[in-house]
Amino acid sequence: MDNQSRSDLRNWTNELKRLNKEAETFYTKIARKEGYEPDFFGKVKPFADEVKDIRDKWLPLAMAFVQQAKPLHLHPSQLQQTEENLEIVAIKSFYPKTSLKRQMETFKSVDYVLDQILQAIESEQ
Repeated sequence: MDNQSRSDLRNWTNELKRLNKEAETFYTKIARKEGYEPDFFGKVKPFADEVKDIRDKWLPLAMAFVQQAKPLHLHPSQLQQTEENLEIVAIKSFYPKTSLKRQMETFKSVDYVLDQILQAIESEQ
């Protein structure tokens, strides 16, 4: 993997971490409040679209990196699952009926894999 691809992967990974945190904050501070109603076209769809755009750029780079660098605690199946979890995060974080326990576990799972990628990139250099 060339330096530009590695740099792009680092940037997209950090951006996904930021969006995951933003979704978690929204979910815990706003979406779960009494009387909150999700605004699908004003908030949910734009956020989900932003996450999808970045996910679509991130996944091929992350797959290539994991296949080439073979980091100890990262496997292609985890990347696929993280991509799916990001989709869940991007949508369900706006709905108050989403299970708190499941959603918090999803946030943690996404963050863990993204952190593993960042650590693997750093240790490779």
